[in-house]
Amino acid sequence: MRHGHGCGLTVTATATACRKILLSRFAFRKLRQPPPTRRLVSSVQPRHHCYRAATAASSAGAVEQEVQLIRSPELVAQEYVDLSLADKFSEELGHVRIRQHVNPLRSTFMVPAEVPDWNEVYKDPTLPLMVDIGCGSGRFLMWLAKRNPSSKNYLGLEIRRKLAERANYWANDLALNNVHFVFANATVSFKQLISAYPGPFMLVSILCPDPHFKKKYHKRRVVQKPLVESIVDILAPGGQEV
Repeated sequence: MRHGHGCGLTVTATATACRKILLSRFAFRKLRQPPPTRRLVSSVQPRHHCYRAATAASSAGAVEQEVQLIRSPELVAQEYVDLSLADKFSEELGHVRIRQHVNPLRSTFMVPAEVPDWNEVYKDPTLPLMVDIGCGSGRFLMWLAKRNPSSKNYLGLEIRRKLAERANYWANDLALNNVHFVFANATVSFKQLISAYPGPFMLVSILCPDPHFKKKYHKRRVVQKPLVESIVDILAPGGQEV
């Protein structure tokens, strides 16, 4: 009896040990399994910078939200829609292809720009002057010039020649006699251009300059010490920089 009882205890102990081994292996497998993947919803806008505008539309007593995608060029066109520039095309200039980045240290950009005849450029060259460095297409200055036709003059400096030429074409077509655009490298030509202006230089703006993040390209930045010193020297009392 004792022998049989001992065999029963041995079998029971063996089964218990096997059970513990199986449970430990099962737990180890669960630990080895990768965690369940979760689908992340990114809040970052797509690369083409679409802007979502929600417009409410009512139908049969219910209000529905309709989402429209507006691309960047369309957004710019809506912002300056009162200028009516979409239908203005110069056969002489043709289609203007824009190069987003240029090297301001190229020899062609190091030549000082010619000072314009201010009496031909502006109706009244004695008005306070606002200068936009890196004016791009020039829409911003034309928008301001249209709203302040007799209180200020506006000058845009742009390093891409075709943009400056097209902006002058648009300004002439809109009959704006208080805005002008010059093809110039501001770091080279700013001082000689603005110091020759007969009226007070009251405001300068540098909107979205190219940051040139890489250290070896820092010398290409438009905001350099010589340019800042020139602005401070020529800026009239009470003038501002934005």
